[in-house]
Amino acid sequence: MQQCLASIRRTVRIPYEIIVVDDGSPQGEEPAYELSNEDGIRMLRSKEHRSMGHALCMGLQEADGDVILFLHADIMLSPYTVEDMLDALIARPEIGVVSAVTMRMNEHRQFSSQPSYRGWEDFAAAAEQRRSGGLTMHPTLYLELFCLMARRDAVCAAGLPDEAYRTPCMTAIDYTLRMVRAGYRLGLLSSVYVHHQENAHAQNIDAYDKEILAEADLFHEKWGVSLTYSFGVRDDLFSLMDLSLEGLRILEIGCACGATLMEIGARSPSAKLYGVELNERAAEIARTYADVLAMDVERVDENDIRERFDYILMPDVIEHLLDPWTALRNMRKLLAPGGCIVAGIPNVAHISNLYHLLRGMWQYEDAGLLDRTHFRFFTQREIALMFEGAGLRIEDMMLRRFEMPAPIMELRRELLSLQSIKVRPEDLDAYQWCVRARRE
Repeated sequence: MQQCLASIRRTVRIPYEIIVVDDGSPQGEEPAYELSNEDGIRMLRSKEHRSMGHALCMGLQEADGDVILFLHADIMLSPYTVEDMLDALIARPEIGVVSAVTMRMNEHRQFSSQPSYRGWEDFAAAAEQRRSGGLTMHPTLYLELFCLMARRDAVCAAGLPDEAYRTPCMTAIDYTLRMVRAGYRLGLLSSVYVHHQENAHAQNIDAYDKEILAEADLFHEKWGVSLTYSFGVRDDLFSLMDLSLEGLRILEIGCACGATLMEIGARSPSAKLYGVELNERAAEIARTYADVLAMDVERVDENDIRERFDYILMPDVIEHLLDPWTALRNMRKLLAPGGCIVAGIPNVAHISNLYHLLRGMWQYEDAGLLDRTHFRFFTQREIALMFEGAGLRIEDMMLRRFEMPAPIMELRRELLSLQSIKVRPEDLDAYQWCVRARRE
């Protein structure tokens, strides 16, 4: 805490008030420091520890000013942190919230490589090197609160944080996502680096992980979307697209909360973004970044859709359809001349499936190659036949692979040595096939 306060005094050159919230430190662990109003500090103490959300509520109800900086006690600001964050908020009015980056331990996301430094001067130099390339802001659907700056209007629109969340990670995700739903954009400032001191969470990682998982279930119940599946960015498909072209029209089938479309918009600002999502709760979030269309891809009438698209993305979609052959033919009709479908499809011939099958197991799971919601299963050959049958010419097909345990890799070696049948390494290695197919 003392290092955090010292960094504020050392780096912030505009008027400010500090509100320190002690959310009920356990007996015997009360802060050893005493704070006074002489430094513009107000100390708020809770009689008992309740939650991170409760602590934030205490602070926000007392805070004044048009801009609020949320800061964890184990963070040290670099020399231009506050100025750069304010500049980012001013530069783009639609941005209501920005965050710095740091080396994080045991948080859900927002990792940054750890610069090498010792002492204040080295830290300041490392932070300056990061910002020397200019202010860099990246859009995101949620942020952490370790060093987050928000305009008052964004805070008011979101309301008070949810006191049901105890962990900083889940409190932050829920709260900043509410700002997105209220119409504000979030910016992750990769050019603004702050120091994170290892805290108590690192001392009991397993227990903290379990608490986050429990609160992820609470998040799912509240929002109706999965934190694991609904916010993923399929940037592995971007190498199959030319996002440098102006005015691209891009449709994503199964866009969830719109994270992939949001990333495309950051890389291709002139692109017109569209999505299809059956989960209305997820679609509500996606609409902040894209036009979300109502469409059943297996029964769509092309006359009902005015737009024609340069790219239609179908990541982890085809295997969930009852009739993917018809769906691909329907999507072909929605492509502009020369347009492409870009898809990611699990490979049923992956070595892990064969390993379990040869041991008499074909067990469906909540996620993965044998996701219990998969209706259809494909090899590379069957994928090619399906696209060709829909009048689409495959231009590129690349595999995604993951490291496998030693027993599975031993089976792979034995299968590749078979003499009675020729086994291709790529058929065993591909966890998923990523395809770009163009309308003929």
